[in-house]
Amino acid sequence: MKDHQKTTKIDYRFLKIAISLGYRNLGATWPNPSVGCVIVKNNHIVGVGNTACKGRPHAEKIALEQAKSNATDSTVYLTLEPCSHFGKTNPCTSELIKAKVKRVVCPLKDPNPRVNGKGFELLRSHGIVVDNTPLLLKEIKELNEGFITSIEKKRPYITLKLAMSLNGKIATKENKSSWISGDKSRLFVQMLRSKHDAIMIGTKTAFWDNPRLNLRDQFKNLSQPVKIILDKNLKLFEQLDMNKSITNNKIFLVHDVNLKKEKTKNLKAKGINTLGISTLKNGNLDLNDLFKKLSKLGLTRVLVEGGGTLATSLLESKLVDKLILFTAGIILDKEGIDGIHLNLSNAINLDNCDRYTLDSSRIIGNDIAHFWNIK
Repeated sequence: MKDHQKTTKIDYRFLKIAISLGYRNLGATWPNPSVGCVIVKNNHIVGVGNTACKGRPHAEKIALEQAKSNATDSTVYLTLEPCSHFGKTNPCTSELIKAKVKRVVCPLKDPNPRVNGKGFELLRSHGIVVDNTPLLLKEIKELNEGFITSIEKKRPYITLKLAMSLNGKIATKENKSSWISGDKSRLFVQMLRSKHDAIMIGTKTAFWDNPRLNLRDQFKNLSQPVKIILDKNLKLFEQLDMNKSITNNKIFLVHDVNLKKEKTKNLKAKGINTLGISTLKNGNLDLNDLFKKLSKLGLTRVLVEGGGTLATSLLESKLVDKLILFTAGIILDKEGIDGIHLNLSNAINLDNCDRYTLDSSRIIGNDIAHFWNIK
């Protein structure tokens, strides 16, 4: 039984605030989802919370601690069903029941089989009104897309980011790409990085661009994302600048699982994680195997920053969930490096081509960014 009440403008307002709270630590709470919570009494906010970095404490507990006795007979707005299973601490449902809240507004059921509606049922069994009206459900699913994907597909949500010239090139024929996009686009990418658990690049991008893959500028004090570099034979890493800025073991070198163990020992001694994965018949690393293993490590959101070879492999493997394409007002020579070079035999017929859904577009400085959903 669902206790729907008439949705009001007040519900919309406070649920919007809960969503904004959920985004605060997005990218820093894995393996847990980043949840927002607002506690309201007599149309006034008496407590707010969002999941803390590293996933604990949960948003509900932070908000309840702030609300104290004002939580009694209050309405609680949540971006995800409260947990109902016992772990290191009591579940959030128990805390909400103990606080004697009156109503919980939460449009999204937790897809985790350990919860999956049990939290709502427990609240109702204790006389708490649970409103699952699909208010702002699209926005709430977007906030939780990494967590949902990790449960339903057993892999992280994968965002592919590319910066291209007007004629579809990501670098000159000499592999120079600094910088195709402008300053404001690069600052926007810093924000994107901060909202993902990890950043991934391929071997060629690591070799030619030698990036540090860290958060800079106004984002430098936020939780640094995990760095993932595809280095099949473990020959590249010692040459890279990011080798000088390793912190908190937040780096994974992905290699052929059949490499001799001696090759990984020196790296592990430096605090660098190595991850062996299987290879395909063509000798390339198996990306499906990689993402399954990253999911088991707890990663839920991965931002892939290229280059063209990795982007093409991901699209061919149907592993991309969102494509963010920055187009700059520049034209490169025809011999430049293509951003995407799919070999599609069925593309002769337009009816057989994949068509992506444009979610949004925005002008960023002198560039334009298109956000494509890929199903």
